[in-house]
Amino acid sequence: MNPEGRSVAKPSSPDANRRGFGSKRRRSISIDLAISLVMLVLMVEGVLLILIYHRQADYLYRQLQLKADEYAVNLSETLAVPIWDLDDEQIRRIGDGFVRNDIVTAILIRDIDGNVYYEFRRDASKNSISREVPIVYVGRPIGQVSFALSLDAYRQDLTWLRNTAILLMLVSLVVIVIATGIVLRVLMRKPLAILRRGLDQVARGDYDYRFDEVHHDELADIARRFSRMAEEIRKREQSLQKEVAERKRAEEKSRQSEARTQAILDAIPDMMFQFDRDGRFVDLRGNSEDLAAPPDQCIGRNIEHVMPGHISRVFRKQLARTFETRGLMVFEYDLLIANVVRYYECRLVAVSDDLALGMVRNISERVTAAVEKKRLLDQLQRAQKMEAIGMLAGGVAHDLNNVLSGLVSYPELILMDLPEESPLRKPILTIQRSGERAANIVQDLLTLARRGVSVAEVINLNQVIREYLKSPEYDNLRNHYPDAQLETALADDLLDISGSPVHLAKTVMNLITNAAEATMHDGRIRIETENRYIDSPIKGYDDIEEGDFVVLTVTDNGIGISPEDIDRIFEPFYTKKVMGRSGTGLGMAVVWGTVKDHRGYIDIQSEPEQGTRAVIYLPSTKEHRMQTPTPEILDNLIGDGERILVVDDVKEQREIATGMLTRLGYDVASVSSGEAAVDYVRQHPVDLLVLDMIMDPGIDGLETYRRIINIHPGQRAVITSGFSESDRVHAARKLGAGIYVKKPYRLETIARAVRDVLSRDGE
Repeated sequence: MNPEGRSVAKPSSPDANRRGFGSKRRRSISIDLAISLVMLVLMVEGVLLILIYHRQADYLYRQLQLKADEYAVNLSETLAVPIWDLDDEQIRRIGDGFVRNDIVTAILIRDIDGNVYYEFRRDASKNSISREVPIVYVGRPIGQVSFALSLDAYRQDLTWLRNTAILLMLVSLVVIVIATGIVLRVLMRKPLAILRRGLDQVARGDYDYRFDEVHHDELADIARRFSRMAEEIRKREQSLQKEVAERKRAEEKSRQSEARTQAILDAIPDMMFQFDRDGRFVDLRGNSEDLAAPPDQCIGRNIEHVMPGHISRVFRKQLARTFETRGLMVFEYDLLIANVVRYYECRLVAVSDDLALGMVRNISERVTAAVEKKRLLDQLQRAQKMEAIGMLAGGVAHDLNNVLSGLVSYPELILMDLPEESPLRKPILTIQRSGERAANIVQDLLTLARRGVSVAEVINLNQVIREYLKSPEYDNLRNHYPDAQLETALADDLLDISGSPVHLAKTVMNLITNAAEATMHDGRIRIETENRYIDSPIKGYDDIEEGDFVVLTVTDNGIGISPEDIDRIFEPFYTKKVMGRSGTGLGMAVVWGTVKDHRGYIDIQSEPEQGTRAVIYLPSTKEHRMQTPTPEILDNLIGDGERILVVDDVKEQREIATGMLTRLGYDVASVSSGEAAVDYVRQHPVDLLVLDMIMDPGIDGLETYRRIINIHPGQRAVITSGFSESDRVHAARKLGAGIYVKKPYRLETIARAVRDVLSRDGE
């Protein structure tokens, strides 16, 4: 503020003075006038000098032409007597006297017969004036003289004339510029500077400034107009100051309100967006991970361009209802983002005639928890139901055994006393076979009720399957279902399990029988076995824990099982077959009981008309896996004290691998994580890594191997995993890792892999 209380505007900068309205650069009037005057004078002088130059050049050339004509006449008259008298000496003296002139470049004197009396040529410019005249004596030609005059002197005169003209023009230019500057300073610049200084004072806020030093009428009129404008500006500025003060107070209140609103919005975990009546996104804030498209691709676009079709239709319908009723609309939807289905709850309300506010909350955890709770409750109910039915079946089986003893034992005693031709023999055999079938059913009930095998021995599931395929029961099944085609894919290195061969054989029989009965024309049944290491729990019909398993898979392309029936297939006496003809309803119940007795898991996947896939997981036994193979196999697989580091997050797996490799003659250490492996290798280099691919928590096998080869390029490694060869396994092998071994593995398998990698990389 200045002393009068007026605000003083900041002085304009030179750059500001150079900038005009718009983007055009302003120019000085005095400079433009000076340039125009100088250009005009230069044009006039240039035209005059060019005219003078050309006129003088023509004059000099004519003078040279006259001189050549004069030389020709003089030579013709002077040479007439010497040539008539044939005076060679006189002719030579005349020619030498003529060539003493520097402008003469050539001369040739001849008689009428062409005899040359004198000849002279000088190296000179090719540009010259030539003359050739006859020599006449007493009216009769007696000879001829030719000569040439150089134009160099003529051109030197022209060059001097041109340079003189240019010098005069430059001198006049300097004089004109100086004179013009002095005149413009006196007549224009000084008055304009006074006017500009006054305008600067007005611009600084001195609205009472008077332009008393301006005396020119034109500039004085401009000054008076600026004075009136300054007065108007002062009044307007006072009004604006009041308006600005009021606006600042309003803006401060608005900022405080906006800050409170923003704090509230930031504290809300939900995603919020605004729609206009046409369904376009007006605003959006929240977690971008819950959007089907990035936020910058949503604003200004319609719902259909951002959301999938079925969801956008729901939003359109709810948006129309909220604008119509002005009520709150609450609905749920699910969205597939990054191959994961997420669930959301949306609350939509119209805040004006053209704007609706939506709040979306991610309820995936709540929905997932509810689904998981229902699944666990279903599993608990199935387990409780099977437990209750098992207890009931055990009691019934105990009583039935007492009743069936007579039906099975007495017919055998009676048949021993009956002759072969007795008519009673056939009905008694029928009674005996019926009693044996009933006894088998009772045995199934006992298996269901006992829930624990009485015999546990180390067996190989492949051997159980092969023995069943050679049994009379399988031959009988083939006779009943001749169109069913059986395929087998049994793993050659299948691990052993601990259990009851009888119960497992019955399990295999029931699964294959059910598959055969479900197949139609050209039915196919496939039996597979494999070793599988489960790194993390699998949730399905049965929750499968971590560990080493022998997996039996029976697949058919039959009629399948409906969703309503698949939850009841393990219940005793539940069957879709004709009771007593094609089934008793205990087959799958016996499978369930046997699997649980062996501490295993079962998973059923089926769709109507698409077939069924039954998968059984049985824990492998570690005793057999630790048994030493035959000496012939180990002869070429024994180590020589090479240092091996076992990296695995499962303690039991580290102990198994350490025991195997130590028995094979290696110096073995083990760590439980990828980070620990990197630290160990940094301090203790090793010859080989036995590296688990999946480790949790922490970095996995691929990242571990990447960090280790940065420390020790070319580090040898054997990759192990419970899954098949994944993309990360392939990536590790591309980095230099050797053989991939699938868990669980036998001693011979890991011995061959280690020996192969050490030998191959050592070559």
